[in-house]
Amino acid sequence: MGFSDRGKGGYQEPVINFLQKKMEVVKDGLEIKMRISEFVRAGSCLANFPSPEGYGQKNKVKNSLKAGNNTRFSDDGDSLLAVVSGYPKIETPDRKENKVPTTVISVEPLVLIPSDKMQAVLCLQPALPGASSLVGQDLPGLLEEAGVVYGIDAEAEQKAQSIIRKQPNEFTQFVIAKGKAPGKSSAAEIRFELEIGPIAGRVLEDGSIDFRERRIMVGVPAGQHIATKIPCIPGTPGINVFGEIIEPAEGKDIQVRVSNDAVYSEEDLKVTAAKDGVLSVVNDSIIKVCSKQVILSDIDYKTGNVESNNCLIVRGSIHPGFKVLAEGDIEIGGSVMSALVSGQANAVIKGGITGKNSLIKAAGDVDIRFIEQGSIESGGTVVVRTQSYYSRITAVSDIRCGKTSKVMGGDLIAGGHLTVYDVGSVNCDSTILVAGVDAERLNLHKELQDSILAQQKEIIRWLQLYGGSAKSKKIRKMEKELSDTKIKLLQLNLILGTGLYSRGGGEDGTGEDEFADIAKIRIDVHGTIYAGTRIRIGNREMALDRTVSKKSFRLKKNLKSIGFTSLK
Repeated sequence: MGFSDRGKGGYQEPVINFLQKKMEVVKDGLEIKMRISEFVRAGSCLANFPSPEGYGQKNKVKNSLKAGNNTRFSDDGDSLLAVVSGYPKIETPDRKENKVPTTVISVEPLVLIPSDKMQAVLCLQPALPGASSLVGQDLPGLLEEAGVVYGIDAEAEQKAQSIIRKQPNEFTQFVIAKGKAPGKSSAAEIRFELEIGPIAGRVLEDGSIDFRERRIMVGVPAGQHIATKIPCIPGTPGINVFGEIIEPAEGKDIQVRVSNDAVYSEEDLKVTAAKDGVLSVVNDSIIKVCSKQVILSDIDYKTGNVESNNCLIVRGSIHPGFKVLAEGDIEIGGSVMSALVSGQANAVIKGGITGKNSLIKAAGDVDIRFIEQGSIESGGTVVVRTQSYYSRITAVSDIRCGKTSKVMGGDLIAGGHLTVYDVGSVNCDSTILVAGVDAERLNLHKELQDSILAQQKEIIRWLQLYGGSAKSKKIRKMEKELSDTKIKLLQLNLILGTGLYSRGGGEDGTGEDEFADIAKIRIDVHGTIYAGTRIRIGNREMALDRTVSKKSFRLKKNLKSIGFTSLK
């Protein structure tokens, strides 16, 4: 790169082919004295070495001339050329760190274009008296030379021409061209052709939550047109300042899934009922038509366990130790007492759920009145109308607690948002509120933490029992296993929809949030939340140090900690 060994007679310095001088200028509003260079065009020779004939009798060694930003060497390696039009700069590294003197030359471009190519910024520097400047230059031609052919602002161009004529002694930057962003594509959706009733816990357009009683068991006759898939509608193409077309991002598609007596046609994108039955809609994309089965009594020793391929209504309660399983929606008119209710659609429990052995599992939404010491696992949204007392509730989507509801102890874990009213009390055990997290990964997180403690205790036990050296083969192996477990814990990403071990691995968690829009996830507390409550959003956790009311918890802008703002 412009360097050749010609003996020990000294160094041959390059010839600099542009002018520069220190002068008083204004930069960022401050008057300073700095070195200013003349304006050069793309292709200009910035520096070169004399021909070999000019070396004379004494051999010389060329200075190690290096190409900085926006420069390149000529084919023969003896000249350094500007790649863009702009202002050349010289940097000479410290001689103490370089045995051979080194000169680095770069060019600060006249036209700066970000990586997305959606705008062009004109960078005007003070003109050097008596040297080459922008005066008399063809500005439109310089923009075209930089590749800028679209979105040029005529007013900005006139402003630039005015500044160039006045030749002020200050640095000026402004946008001279803008691209046009592509239009947003609309996502695919399912449009229902009949009234399916309110979905409890649905967030309305004004931000409020619809807590009307959910309507299930909607009857449909054979041949009923139930729903139509509306395909994605692509947005309009955009164009960058280089004139390149930018295709819009594809809208999110949705897969329509049907089962039982619901039929989907790929040709006309319609879902229809093959037989008379009742409709179940699971997570807005799974549509079922089943028969309806009604049990007028409790589920106890008289009825035994119930397994149904249909939608199921139980007018009474589910007694301890019994099971209710169904393919469609489940509605329990009474309570669930230390029993199992499991369905492949939605579940509505109009009474309470009590007992440590009570478990409600649903592929879709779960709507309950209250729960005490039980568990809920939902593939959709969970609605708690009055109280959750020392219970564990997990939802792939949101958890919505009704107005004036209370959460006392236990865990509420949502893959989406979490909305609660009053949380905790002065005397109750710590409540855990989690949003934007995969519940199964949170379980793995706890297992890894427990494993680290167990491994640490085992190392101590081994040393105490056998008096081995910390450098023994056995201890080294145990410490390696402990280190591997710690790394797994650091890299485990709890955020729903991300790679399992996609965190950066450092304590700051660099890179763990790049796969999900975790910044939008929030925990809204419309009542009072007591000190000691543990709050987690994504990979960040905090313990609330004081009692507060009407707060919305989110990750801060840097995504490294949780903050809160007041709710309106």
